[in-house]
Amino acid sequence: MMDILSLNSARIIGSMITILSCVSGEAQTREDLGNGWGPNAVEIVQLPDYCQAQFLSKMDWKVFARMSPGCDGIHHFCAGRVLLLRVAKTSIPKPERQRILGQAKLEVNYLASRLTPKCTRVDEVRAVEAQIRLYEAMLK
Repeated sequence: MMDILSLNSARIIGSMITILSCVSGEAQTREDLGNGWGPNAVEIVQLPDYCQAQFLSKMDWKVFARMSPGCDGIHHFCAGRVLLLRVAKTSIPKPERQRILGQAKLEVNYLASRLTPKCTRVDEVRAVEAQIRLYEAMLK
């Protein structure tokens, strides 16, 4: 019960941080964009639990991979999700968002091209692929 409460509290706090950063006009900084797929604090709270674990614990990717059995390259998927959060920011110029989207697609496709029936994240991968297609259409 305590874990569920902690998780819900973290999500509520993350949502509040996201809303406050939008209201305050905080834009993605050059430092964040130059950080590759390394997320900032606001981005981390928007990621699924297993991606948060990857970035917050700095665990070896082989250890992290055991959190998503059968999903070879799950760390690339988390990187792609970070990049997609940046694509959603309208404060970033369109050409930069297009470039970031291209990199996000490469990261997500790394896992998507290696999916097996044993992968526990297949539905999430398919949903993010659909999100990428939507952004591609929006950013043409």
